[in-house]
Amino acid sequence: MSPEPNIERLLADEHARRQPPKRLPPLAAMKRDFQAFGDDRYRLTIPDITITLEIDRLRREHHELIGELSVWCDLPGARTVDGSLQIANLNLSSARARQDWAKHLATRANAGDLDWTGLIEEFCQRVLQADRAGQPAVDLRTLPETETDDQLRIEGFAFPRRHPTIIYGDGGAVKSYTALWLAGKLVERGLSVALFDWELAGDDHRGRLERLFPDGMPRILYCRCERPLIHEADRLRRIVRESGIDYSIFDSVAFACDGPPEAAEVAGRYFRAVRQIGGGSLHIAHVNRSENADEKPFGSTFWHNGSRATWFVKRADEGADSDVISLGFFNKKANLGRLQRPIGFTVSFADERTTFRRADVADSPDLARKLTIRERMMHLLRRGAMTAEAIAEEIEADPETVRRTIRRHKTMFTVMEGGRVGLPQKGVL
Repeated sequence: MSPEPNIERLLADEHARRQPPKRLPPLAAMKRDFQAFGDDRYRLTIPDITITLEIDRLRREHHELIGELSVWCDLPGARTVDGSLQIANLNLSSARARQDWAKHLATRANAGDLDWTGLIEEFCQRVLQADRAGQPAVDLRTLPETETDDQLRIEGFAFPRRHPTIIYGDGGAVKSYTALWLAGKLVERGLSVALFDWELAGDDHRGRLERLFPDGMPRILYCRCERPLIHEADRLRRIVRESGIDYSIFDSVAFACDGPPEAAEVAGRYFRAVRQIGGGSLHIAHVNRSENADEKPFGSTFWHNGSRATWFVKRADEGADSDVISLGFFNKKANLGRLQRPIGFTVSFADERTTFRRADVADSPDLARKLTIRERMMHLLRRGAMTAEAIAEEIEADPETVRRTIRRHKTMFTVMEGGRVGLPQKGVL
């Protein structure tokens, strides 16, 4: 049985509804606060009447500026949804669209004496002027210096702290597993990390994370993505901004593209979206089937050009034992520092634990073929001095190439009495 209506309350509400709305001061006399957040988000606040207009997702379409406008209002009698009068796209370049918005807001706000036309017009003009002005030019000498080594160094890797890095390799090279392990290691170093995933489900990653860190899983913010990155960028940017994310993992490039990876414009749009999201990032990619597949990620050369660092990963072909695998990582590009030496790992998959352990790439014959002649010579000569001919035979290289390498790197190799070649001091790759 429904409760009896409260007659007194109903009468009071009806009386309040019939009262004329409280007269507001002229708009020109009110204080306002206009703020820019980057170059694609702006906010105008009128604190005297608790009204806020904010536009986000700004973009140019057919030379007109369009964005998603949100209007919040706390006026008595306003018809709001959780404080919001309206959230919808607005063509700021269209006078007709601005007028239609003002009429609609005036109806929903139920504040007849508020100049919504003037308010919308002011906001649109401020945003258009700010967008036209853009970010001002600056004197490079006045900018603060970056850190001497603005790199994240973790487990032998070096990733730019504020720019994109790509790890690429063939299927089965446990790239996603490695990225999740590195994400956990970054969290242990004090960074806030997010995983944006187009391939697996959250519970899949959760199971892997517990196997990698059985003594305590690090906090990694997970976000499942279904659409191309350019369409997910607004949502991911908000997550990065609101959660204070320092570093993000994108898994993987092929599924996040809005077109064929071979197209230069697809790579261009992808990296613009990455920059829009903000922060440093690691991106997982695949290889092509050409002879030089290990030199660049699959697709347009702009994937290699657009990232600030690239690492190729190869899994050693060591038979059918899938419980223990060997991985080699080879730094192919480093814009913000020197190229790093190859890194090797042995990955063990036990019943309840997955373990990454550092290993020497040269110890695996399959991975050693990816090393330079110089690196293979240095590894071989740890056993002791040898002649150039013996070195060439051991590493399957041309003897003249070995002799030329010795001449070029005199600080790394010593020619002893009798012609044998050795290391000046014990070193590691």
